[in-house]
Formats: sequence, structure tokens, C-alpha cells
Amino acid sequence: MTPTQRIDLLRAACCVANADGNAGEPEMAIVGKLIKEVGVGRASVEAMMERAKTDPAFCEDQFRILKSDPSDAMMFLLQIAMADGVLSEEEVRVLQSLANNLEIPAEVFDKLIAQVKEALNQN
Repeated sequence: MTPTQRIDLLRAACCVANADGNAGEPEMAIVGKLIKEVGVGRASVEAMMERAKTDPAFCEDQFRILKSDPSDAMMFLLQIAMADGVLSEEEVRVLQSLANNLEIPAEVFDKLIAQVKEALNQN
């Protein structure tokens, strides 16, 4: 991914981390790794997180941008969604929107979600 694509991924990660209304510590640990890789400042990250909480259009825009590398983007965002050990319905809804925008077939998305839920249930 290019540096610009990594920033786009960070914006989308902020959206997924906030999908259930709470970007918890486990989710932020994963997002934090991307923040360090990208080299974005604290104020910028806080602005992204706030926008992700309050502006659904911001999240939709980010997901359209990620089409350049949909598989990597989806895997990274799934990791964030399940980092707290729970995959909420709101997180699934946001991820479904992402999958639709990335043109990931519904059966592929459903299989990924089933695998994630199974892994979470085993833990």
C-alpha cells in the first residue's frame, strides 16, 4: 500500500473501531500500530476518531477509497472489530457496508463473519 492508502485505511479503521460506539483499548492497540506506521499526529487521529463517531458520510467515503486493496483492508478491519472479543451487530453492519463498497461477494463476507464469530466463541 502507498502512504496515502495507509492513511485511508487508518480513517476506515477509526470508523470500524467506533462502530459500536466505543473504541476500546483492544481496538485502539491495533489502530495504534497503524498510527505509528503512518506517522499521523495525535490531533489528526483525534479528529479522525471524532468524525468517525459523528459523521456516517465520512465512513462511507473511506470505504469507497479502500477499493485499491480490498482484501488487505477487510482483514485489517476485521481484526479491529474483533479485538475486544465481541463482534457487535453494529460492527457487522459497518463491515457489511464496507464489503459492499469493496465489491466483496456476500457469500465471501458471510463466510468471513462466520469464521470470526466461531473464533470468538472458542475464546
